Amino acid sequence: MFRITAVAALAASCGIAAAAPDVICGSLDDVRFYGTVGATSAYAVGTTSCNAGTVPLDWIDGTPNHPVIQVSIYRLMDGRMEQLGISFVKHSFASLQGNACGFGCDNNGSFSSLGTGCSDPYGASLNGSQTDLGPRSEINAWDAQFLYPYTSQNQSGNTIFKRIQVPTADMGIPGAIYFAEGQYVIKDEFNANTGLPYLNDDGVPTSYNNVSYKRMSVQSSGGANTTGPTNREESALIAWQEHGNGINTPDPSVMVNTVAVPGEGKLEVGSKATDMGDGTWRYDYAVHNQNSHMSIGSFGVPSASGTSGHYFHDVDYHDSVDGNIEGTDWAPIEGAGGISWSVQPHSVNPNANAIRWGTTYTYSFISSQAPETGEVNIGMWRDTSVNLIGTAVVPSGGCVADFTGDGELNFFDISAFLSAFNANDAAADINGDGDFNFFDISEYLSAFSAGCP
Repeated sequence: MFRITAVAALAASCGIAAAAPDVICGSLDDVRFYGTVGATSAYAVGTTSCNAGTVPLDWIDGTPNHPVIQVSIYRLMDGRMEQLGISFVKHSFASLQGNACGFGCDNNGSFSSLGTGCSDPYGASLNGSQTDLGPRSEINAWDAQFLYPYTSQNQSGNTIFKRIQVPTADMGIPGAIYFAEGQYVIKDEFNANTGLPYLNDDGVPTSYNNVSYKRMSVQSSGGANTTGPTNREESALIAWQEHGNGINTPDPSVMVNTVAVPGEGKLEVGSKATDMGDGTWRYDYAVHNQNSHMSIGSFGVPSASGTSGHYFHDVDYHDSVDGNIEGTDWAPIEGAGGISWSVQPHSVNPNANAIRWGTTYTYSFISSQAPETGEVNIGMWRDTSVNLIGTAVVPSGGCVADFTGDGELNFFDISAFLSAFNANDAAADINGDGDFNFFDISEYLSAFSAGCP
């Protein structure tokens, strides 16, 4: 079990600090509403990149040496943050040399290279141009390697084809707050000679800051525009904190914790507990995979008692090869020590509904236990041996090692666990990955050795 919750704890050991490009999403700009097909609406959002690094970055058309851009739409409503829809990635083809971020453009770039401090705009019409949109599933967002030429290149279709697809019924709801999130992925943030990421001055991979968000205004007609400032280098989960009690009104009860995958990408876990006023609490979690190619295959929360009101929300992958990704909801499993959700591992089903890069899944339940700060479990999908710990708001009193629930740790707890394990009882699936194997036994014994609070 990896207990890594500080980004720098990983980053200092997995790359090198050196002169390097550092692309960020400098702004999210105009919005184009294309219309609807059936119950689905299509959008595109303009983005402007900025090179915050110290050397130019490649932007070469007709080759795999260019950035790709993904844009998503989120909604904050009733205290819950959800990702509503995703687009294919925009394959960029040329760069201009502006100064939109105010970094001071050095003018040392070209159409095939974004200069240091310089910016390049891609309007909504360009980001929504179907012929230049490629599948997300062909992108490794950690090292930015991708298939080229990409599947569906130069292909167009109906109004919603490959664009940001959102359920029409989810848009324009009074009282809801909407956000656009933009993200750039580029090979130049990896050192081709070492195979390691470049690091910033704080020892953090420069690819960790490639996401920004901006608030959207959505009309009942379906039309939309961006409004307010772009929150640079912040994911939409941070919007949950910064607008949780209304537009520009923060919610201090929302916790967002960064979890670094060892030698790989960045994850985030957002959490909030809401007092329902009847002796119960609603626990909401948003789990964001920014750029991990391993992806997320399980999520678990400790709980000392039973839970109810289970809720799950994901995104719909669509079109071309991305349409092969299954949309099966993650079913909750209650064990003796908590509740978990999981999908089949990649080795069993490469099209399983894992939390892939650039996506956020939402989980919720109701508990009679009051909240406290605790630990949640995140299991990786492509490598199920990697299980990570994140800090979050959790129901109080949970102790996975107390398998009999009698408040004491002794031989009877171990015996009860082994009996459940041999019977393939869901309660013994400690890491919540849907399998019963050595990792469950190892994690249980580690929890037993650590004791209960």
